[in-house]
Amino acid sequence: MNKKVKALAEIALIYLIVGFAGWTTFYFFKNQDVVLRFLYADLSMTIVTYLFSVLRRNSSVYDAYWSVIPFCFILLWYFYFGGSEWGIYQWTSAVAVSFWSWRLTWSWARGWPGWEHEDWRYVNFRKQFGKFFEPINFLAIHLYPTLIVFLGMWGLFWVFDFGEIQSPMLFYFGAFLSFLGAILELLADSELDRFRNRNNKKKEDILRNGIWAYSRNPNYLGEILFWFGLLGMGLAFGAPGYTAIGSIGMLLMFLFASIPMKDRQMEKNRPEAFAKYRKEVPKLFPLPMGKNKVNKKQV
Repeated sequence: MNKKVKALAEIALIYLIVGFAGWTTFYFFKNQDVVLRFLYADLSMTIVTYLFSVLRRNSSVYDAYWSVIPFCFILLWYFYFGGSEWGIYQWTSAVAVSFWSWRLTWSWARGWPGWEHEDWRYVNFRKQFGKFFEPINFLAIHLYPTLIVFLGMWGLFWVFDFGEIQSPMLFYFGAFLSFLGAILELLADSELDRFRNRNNKKKEDILRNGIWAYSRNPNYLGEILFWFGLLGMGLAFGAPGYTAIGSIGMLLMFLFASIPMKDRQMEKNRPEAFAKYRKEVPKLFPLPMGKNKVNKKQV
């Protein structure tokens, strides 16, 4: 068994333990409001994941949690809310989330080399915060993403149990956005994976083929579309307006945290090429094709 397969097997075992903790918590709070039961289970699983991150001295233990948990929500909704009675709306929502979840998880598993790797952002945090890293590790790397994903899924409680369809058009528009976002991420990650496989490791190399020629962050754009699509599906079933907090939080996270950190890393590693790329290609939303001509060869 090679190192990567062994590491993936260890991660799978960790997540089975994490899942057991979540199910136990969900059952323990059986007399609570169902949303709180889901939240408590989510938080307990996050804490267990964090403990394994500390044990392994690698915060990338959490990396797959972001994408695995929404699918676990779908399974719980199926068994808890009577999936045998689901109609087209519930199944559409379930397929949208499942497609996004399994695609993102597969992308992570394909690209994760093993325990010797830790996400560069976490490495930078370790260096930046030193002995104060652990509070940042728990609050920023583990807890915040858990809460923002939970809030992003919040409106779907109305789709699966609480509400009645009020606007089919809004629902299908939300579903379209979610599938579009997931497909955009699939294309972006596939192009990035091919680029990495053929890249000759020169620091001045930058991917600017395909959709990367029209947005510097098409994968993040796909994420944003996906979460606002879920919001639309929830609102179509009468979810309150405050359930938008998750999607808005996602947008703010990408705009003011994820993208700026990535830009700083690119400026550090590929200063000249990235300066040119930054001038020619928008940060997030693509410009019309005719106004955004770039050289599609790698710099």
